[in-house]
Amino acid sequence: MKLWQKIFLSSLILIILTVNIVSITLLNNSHRLIIEREQNHAINEHEHFKRDFINAIKSSDILFPNTDNIAEIAKNVINSQLNNQQIKFTVYTEEKSPVEKNITNGLNMMICYDFLDYINKSGEEYGIKIFTSDGKKIMIIGTAENIEDMIFYIVTTYDISEIYTLKEEQSNFVRQISIGASAVISLILLVMTIILLRPLKRLNIYTKVIADGEYNIRIKRKGSPEFCQLAENMNSMAQAVQSHAQKLENIAEARQTFIANLTHEMKTPLTSILGFADLLRIKKNISDSERMEYAGTIVEETKRLRSLSGKLMELIALGGTDMEKKPVSLPKLIIETNTSLTPLLDKNKVSLVCNYEDITFYADEELFKSLLYNIIENAVKASPIGEKIILNSAMYKGDAVITITDYGIGMKKEDIQKIFEPFYMVDKSRSRKAGGAGLGLALCAEIAKLHNAILEIDSKLGEGTTIFITISGDECI
Repeated sequence: MKLWQKIFLSSLILIILTVNIVSITLLNNSHRLIIEREQNHAINEHEHFKRDFINAIKSSDILFPNTDNIAEIAKNVINSQLNNQQIKFTVYTEEKSPVEKNITNGLNMMICYDFLDYINKSGEEYGIKIFTSDGKKIMIIGTAENIEDMIFYIVTTYDISEIYTLKEEQSNFVRQISIGASAVISLILLVMTIILLRPLKRLNIYTKVIADGEYNIRIKRKGSPEFCQLAENMNSMAQAVQSHAQKLENIAEARQTFIANLTHEMKTPLTSILGFADLLRIKKNISDSERMEYAGTIVEETKRLRSLSGKLMELIALGGTDMEKKPVSLPKLIIETNTSLTPLLDKNKVSLVCNYEDITFYADEELFKSLLYNIIENAVKASPIGEKIILNSAMYKGDAVITITDYGIGMKKEDIQKIFEPFYMVDKSRSRKAGGAGLGLALCAEIAKLHNAILEIDSKLGEGTTIFITISGDECI
């Protein structure tokens, strides 16, 4: 069953039940009030008859009243009240015999006997009951009176069949009105349900379109505030899905570029190694200088291939790295990195000048050392012989800032934006000669990201490059 059908049926049932319950309650309450009113009227008539009966006995000339005399007086009083067709009066002796057998208002004697027993047992001032006799509703009111040491039962019977007939007619009328009102309410409710749920239908259509891949679709905000809020949330969801899908496309494209570059970068050293190794195998008469040249080329290309594979594996491994940060002394880290770079610095005749403050921060020591090593290594490759590289570290505005400055070839603005991409090299021929593969700075970017550090570059072509590493003050001790 659809939502609009559930809402329609449940609302309709609830309305019909409410209307019927209210109608029946009002009808029963009205009937009860009418019965109470007629009961009070019957009691007044009963009291009036009882006073007439007692007064008739007192005003009689009978010196020694007995049952027969009092019964005769009761009969006369009853006959004087016969003009009232709705209310009948009867007097019963202690033996439950009526003084006037023809005045019973349609009640059979069994009902009368039961009612007289009820008067004796109830102990109340009035015995009041409603009986059904011969299709009529009869209200009976009775009292037991002690007259001249004799018990007489005074009984008033009141035909209230018209009240129950009226109730039945009213019930039928309410039933007919309920059926008609239900039909009208059903039509109105159906139209209102369709109109109110129309925005939901529109949202459902848009959802299907978005699910089919049209992530740029946005839902118009129409209808009630709830539907507007739902439309806004769905638009936010579509935006998030679109952004995520775009990221996945970018990742897929980046991976494809990465694999293409990897294939190309590995192909070059492998071709050189294979070529020179083949020359050593084929060429019979080879001089020592040629052999040294070929072997040297093979060694350099092998080193380059080893560096490429090592950095590539390190870059891939960073994606699943679960770091355990510990307090690390930055001066100690800089000194150890300088020591590791001494052979490279000496080989390129470049000096590293270090100025640092005593800073301790939380980091993975080996990873952060790799970050500094790769940045300084790139600076060395970009610097001419005899030049120097300056490394400074200090606290600035609550953060630890490390700057590495070289006075080498520098780079253009468009190169700065791409320098952290894997395999991107500003000067490919120079980088390959230096054994580079364009993975160093991409590796640095990942390490900085893992340490919540910011990596920035300021460079001018022909003047040099400065790399800023900003460590959040929250990571410092």
